[in-house]
Amino acid sequence: MHDSPDLPRRAFLWLAAGAGLAVAAAALAACDATNPSAAATSTVAASGSPSASPEASQPTGSPTPTASVPAPTPTPTPGPTIADENRHAGSPGWALGLGYRSAVEVFAAPSSVEPGEKIELHVSSPVPFDVEWYRIGWYHGAGARLVHRDTGRPAAPDHSTAVHRSTGLVEATWPANVAATVPDTWRSGLYVAVARPSDGTAPGAVPFIVRAPLRSASPNLFISAQATWQAYNAWGGKSLYSYNSTGEKTPTGTTAAAIVSFDRPYDADGGLGYLRKWEVQFIRWMERTGRNVDYALDTDLETRPEVLAPRRFGVLAGHAEYWSRPMRESMERAVAAGMNAAFFSANEVYWQVRLGASKLGPDRRITCYKSSKRDPMTATAPKLATCRWRETPVLEPEAAFLGVMYGHVVQQPVDWVVANSGHWIYKGTGLRNGDRIVSLIGQEYDSYFPKLAPPGTVVIAKSPVPFVGTDPDAFGDVKSPAMQSATVRDPAGGAGGMVAVGTFQWSWALDAYGQHVYNGRRTPLDPRVERMTANVFDRFGA
Repeated sequence: MHDSPDLPRRAFLWLAAGAGLAVAAAALAACDATNPSAAATSTVAASGSPSASPEASQPTGSPTPTASVPAPTPTPTPGPTIADENRHAGSPGWALGLGYRSAVEVFAAPSSVEPGEKIELHVSSPVPFDVEWYRIGWYHGAGARLVHRDTGRPAAPDHSTAVHRSTGLVEATWPANVAATVPDTWRSGLYVAVARPSDGTAPGAVPFIVRAPLRSASPNLFISAQATWQAYNAWGGKSLYSYNSTGEKTPTGTTAAAIVSFDRPYDADGGLGYLRKWEVQFIRWMERTGRNVDYALDTDLETRPEVLAPRRFGVLAGHAEYWSRPMRESMERAVAAGMNAAFFSANEVYWQVRLGASKLGPDRRITCYKSSKRDPMTATAPKLATCRWRETPVLEPEAAFLGVMYGHVVQQPVDWVVANSGHWIYKGTGLRNGDRIVSLIGQEYDSYFPKLAPPGTVVIAKSPVPFVGTDPDAFGDVKSPAMQSATVRDPAGGAGGMVAVGTFQWSWALDAYGQHVYNGRRTPLDPRVERMTANVFDRFGA
């Protein structure tokens, strides 16, 4: 869904009270460094003009509806802890100049790597530039640590693109010109490469993930929802949304693309995407409090489902809207086998997508027609149709897994209203039923549908939200309940537990960094939200 205050508001299909899943299906059928590491080795990649990409005339994505079964993993041998990592001196100037329009742009391939693997940066810069490589964390409040620096890279003015009119796919085609082999000293984390031009103008940046080898995996895993970032990314004039797409109409019926690609920079926040909007505050909190956590990309759940195998707890924050079937099935399989999960987010698992290959990797393109009628694959593989998960012909509402599902847009942040205050998640907060946490519900929210939620789901918040109407452009949507809900499901029968808080802005109450205001209303830091988050980690994690 949209997460900007000036975007059209869209409603979610309201299932009437007492309706069962069969009734829901019928209703839904109508809808569509300071101390750089000496261990890092960097090289200038071979240059040359890339050949023109072939026209993307066919739908991309995996033709199989099931995720691969992860191979057995060895017993992990823990490496350095998060507390050890955050004893390093930080680099408070890591984001200096980011967020401004820049002539320097960069994207990375692959977007998720392990130590020993190579990551390549594709940089377009009219002047010579340096590259600074940072790991995001706490680091005594600095927020990042410089782990390596490449200096004196020559100008790389190539800014060529390939535009595929048949789908709206746009990809940058300039070659890789900086590469690094990830050393063992780079602990798993969310990293940022910053390309700083020699003329002192604004830099460009790109986030990427360093995974941990499974032999040294931590019990907790933070999953960065960058497939959703890419869905909203309009670099080159096309995203999966018409509101920020330009040019010709596509098979979606609008100017929105049917396929978007990781082979291009993010247009938001100087190339950082949604890192500083949704996830950085949660990362800072985890690392400040010493949670022993590794990191993965959400698309890793399809291409590397073994990342979940050794985990006790998987966690996401902010906005995780776009999921392929193998991604969802990997997560569901892990929870069914005993892994706990928490979505400190809203509007999760809303659109089904398919991942496909580009010239740079196997999971670089995201297909989503947002309509089973427009998706060419519907006729041959209806369960892979790129529509809402709850819609015909897929009919797999996200609430059946999460306990809640998308409700609506919030006009302004509203208060979280406590329900079931005796639940363990409220231990140590002093909160009672009806108490409020100021402006914690923001931008979009989730709602509870008792006929869809799994057995054992407990509602822990029932927060009235302002009526926001319906979006006439959202085919098939009807008025949604004006009530945000959050739920918890404890482990049972060998399956893991689940927490779903039903708001984008949970992380804003955990850490002071970055944006905390939406539509003129601030979400303040709140120690009770910190305590609730700690309770979840203490009970579900390790």
